[in-house]
Amino acid sequence: MPIVTLTTDWGNQDFFAGMVKGVLYGMIDGVQVVDIAHDIEPYNIMAATFVVRHACMGFPPGTVHIIDVASSHSAEHPFVALKSRGQYYICADNGLPSMVFGDDIDDTAALPVQENGVYNFAAYNLFSRTAAQLIGGASLRDIGPRHDNLVRRTLPTYIQQGDQYRIYVHYVDRYGNAYLGMCYREFEELRRGRHFSLTVLDQEVDELMISYYQQHSKADPRRKLRLTVSSTGLLELALKESAMAPLMNIRMNSSVLLRFKD
Repeated sequence: MPIVTLTTDWGNQDFFAGMVKGVLYGMIDGVQVVDIAHDIEPYNIMAATFVVRHACMGFPPGTVHIIDVASSHSAEHPFVALKSRGQYYICADNGLPSMVFGDDIDDTAALPVQENGVYNFAAYNLFSRTAAQLIGGASLRDIGPRHDNLVRRTLPTYIQQGDQYRIYVHYVDRYGNAYLGMCYREFEELRRGRHFSLTVLDQEVDELMISYYQQHSKADPRRKLRLTVSSTGLLELALKESAMAPLMNIRMNSSVLLRFKD
């Protein structure tokens, strides 16, 4: 069964998702269209990067992922299709491919510009047709010329500042939990068994809860701010039974401070 996924900033109240699904079902026999997310903040490439990195990689080889967030193109930075680890991704060359994949890209293709040079709705006019071609067996060379000059952007992760680390927030979910730009493995490598403190505004947390049981059964009820390990492998900040991010003015690209105590 061919699979096409959709990751967009269209929202769920308009007609855009319906238009694209309709054309995909009409073009591709037996296709399964999977909604990854449609409520990404408009034009927020960093949020789209996080969603794609953590939601799309587990699909089977041959899956085609359409990503329509901040989609614009130019002669220098065209719309692109790329292949990574057996899956295909169709999107704008707006920095998202380099943030998602780094150098882990097998091949790329610049999508051809239509005759009048204008795409009113790229996912409908161009991305869906490209998905149908790829699922039909076309190679990226059949789609367009190789495009190696991708826009280079990097995700802010963390930086060392003297005896502390400034860690940036990669994503805030609908529950107000903040995913930090440091994974559990990196944290433990830096920690080396030492005690630590992580400061958010005027609150401090000095315990890492790595299991669901620990988070919900052994946590001190007086201490609402919690540092956990999320399903993505990244450190996650949360407030018990509250939306942490809006209460503490945390959003993407905010930062928190981590100190280790010898």
